[in-house]
Amino acid sequence: MPRKPRLSAVLALAGVLLTTAVAVPTEAAAAPIPVQLLSLTDLHGYLSETENLTIAGPSGSLAVGGAAYLKAHLDKLRAGQPNSFLIGSGDQFSGWPDYTQAFANEPTIEVLNAFGMDFDVAGNHEFDRELPFLRRMVTGACYGKPGFDTCFPDSTGRPFHGTDYAYHAANVVNADSKQPVLPPYWIAQAGTARIGVIGLGFPGTPTETLSIKQAGLEFQGLVEAANRAAAELKAQGVNAIAVSIHEGGQQGGLFNDCKNPTGPIFDAARAMSPDIDVILGGHWHTAFNCMIPDPNGVPRPVLEASNHGRLLGEVNLSLDPATGEVIRSATKAANHAVTKDLTPDPAVQKIVKYWMDKWKVRQGQPLAKLDRDLDFSKTAESRTGNLVADLYRSEAAHTADGAADFALVPADLGVDVIAAGLKAGTVPFGAAWPVVGISPITTLALKGSTVEEILEQQWIPPAYGCRRLSSLAVSDQVRYTYDLGKPVGDRVDPAKVFIRGKRLELGKTYRVATSAAMPLHGTQYGYPGFGQYTDLVRAPRMGQEVFLNHLRRSQSITAPALGRVTAIPGTPPPVDGPFGPLTLLPQNEMTATATSQGSASYSAAAALDGSCTTMWHSNWSPHAPLPQYITLNLGTTRSIEALVYTPRQDAAVPNGRISKYDVQVSADGIVFQSVATGNWDGTVDAKLARFPTGTAARYVRLIGLEGGADYAAATELNIALTPGS
Repeated sequence: MPRKPRLSAVLALAGVLLTTAVAVPTEAAAAPIPVQLLSLTDLHGYLSETENLTIAGPSGSLAVGGAAYLKAHLDKLRAGQPNSFLIGSGDQFSGWPDYTQAFANEPTIEVLNAFGMDFDVAGNHEFDRELPFLRRMVTGACYGKPGFDTCFPDSTGRPFHGTDYAYHAANVVNADSKQPVLPPYWIAQAGTARIGVIGLGFPGTPTETLSIKQAGLEFQGLVEAANRAAAELKAQGVNAIAVSIHEGGQQGGLFNDCKNPTGPIFDAARAMSPDIDVILGGHWHTAFNCMIPDPNGVPRPVLEASNHGRLLGEVNLSLDPATGEVIRSATKAANHAVTKDLTPDPAVQKIVKYWMDKWKVRQGQPLAKLDRDLDFSKTAESRTGNLVADLYRSEAAHTADGAADFALVPADLGVDVIAAGLKAGTVPFGAAWPVVGISPITTLALKGSTVEEILEQQWIPPAYGCRRLSSLAVSDQVRYTYDLGKPVGDRVDPAKVFIRGKRLELGKTYRVATSAAMPLHGTQYGYPGFGQYTDLVRAPRMGQEVFLNHLRRSQSITAPALGRVTAIPGTPPPVDGPFGPLTLLPQNEMTATATSQGSASYSAAAALDGSCTTMWHSNWSPHAPLPQYITLNLGTTRSIEALVYTPRQDAAVPNGRISKYDVQVSADGIVFQSVATGNWDGTVDAKLARFPTGTAARYVRLIGLEGGADYAAATELNIALTPGS
């Protein structure tokens, strides 16, 4: 399709506002002016029609998604619409499919250009590599080695040229000047009238693991920024105004329902200026179609269109030709499932196939020769861990204001940090790709005493269910010893921790390189010490980039030796947990089912896996309101004295922590009776529900009556057997 003219102010210097001026003809048509806003959000690079995406519909589950089907539905919806605009609400790129991520997200941009995207919002994932990366996605600028890191030829053979549309965020400003760093809004001509679309980024972006601590930027409140931008538009004579926001909410129905809506987008919608006529949302990966009254009591549509291309949102407006204002009573809105009963667009299919084929070829591309296996372990020192820690430290050492003395890299966080090892011999791109994850590398200022605490936190104290013998990979500047015969919390002698051959100084401040997950979510992963940092600085590149480029540039790799960590074997003394001695039924003798679960990763089984980093969680899209429950089958009738509940461990995310509960038991799984009710506090500590003396049952059911954000979740569940039974 012909390239649309790019707005000249898309990437103006911080503080320059986009204020398109469009002349309005003097003669107005008699009939209302139709305007169609099509909404796409959180695509995350899911382009292939083979992703097996579904969404719950009125008659059951629907197979949906795929860029070619998206384009077919777009064309169908646009037919006969003279003023149709495709509006994004953020997080379209920086997704997880290998065939997009491996090519710097450029395949997604080519597809969005083919869609005819008119407007998008800078969501949190657009800031995964900070503002300069977002700018290069718009301009087409290269970084690194063209053809390896960025700037791959597209499906037509042309070099990457960036977006044909702009990214907007009225609430993302320079921390000093308070001026927007991106255009705050966009103005489009619709017949003889104009419509303005305001962009709003996710206010919590600086606390997201990938988009951590955006340097020099301030993320302002939604209502404040929306009202300011709406006033500017009104001052320019623009009387039809929409907001596209990377923030969302939830409701308890299907994708066109609005049952008990809750969440930040609805709070903002009730407070935003009455001059705003439409609010389109994203970020939550949920779906709803609501009419929410503005502060004057006049309803306006608030809509979110799911994620990964499952839905397209549509809002049809009628503009008064005399005033350019929206006739609210004529507004119609709907979410449309991107079903596969249309003929997929062949041009977009060709684009997707090109990149999928290119990914297949790239996986076989040789990068380096490895002299021996890079073994990997989550629970002990490994050669992969040592190499990754060395690379983290090396990358962070090049940051002038955050140069790292050494690195501490968690080995048990999975795909975001370290996921696998490598076999000796020639290493192809495809084998190297998943080894190191996309978590940003950060440096933190930590006291030596905190470093010792963090090393101790590789073992979780007894907590009735959560267990971990983890391993922190350390860079080559570090040597230390731990004693497994000592109690948890007293296994690392600071006199046996050495940094560059010198003893760890407890009062000294060190610069430590680590994954961005640690300062933000260390408590969730069992490392609260990482939260005691100051002076966080983000390194320019993510771990995966650093690793792949190390292989490419080195060509011949010598696996690092072991010996940085010395383990003294032993058996620690027995320690009771916080409720005194309990005899727990082994979790592998139980099974679990639940009334609701968010996805396969949040199934009931996750509450019986002994891991503090997984959990059962009730469904969020569509939202399954409380009460919800999880039922444990003990395998046979047991004499039991208590249920131990370990709540969701994310310190900053209380969603799902059960605060009011009812525990019921049954002999047959059909008839249940209550044996314990009450309230739990909102902390991450394990909770106990004691049963009456003589309780015996085969089935135990925990009912969440009230919980954070109206969800129920459990990191771990355990059953305490009656002593002597």
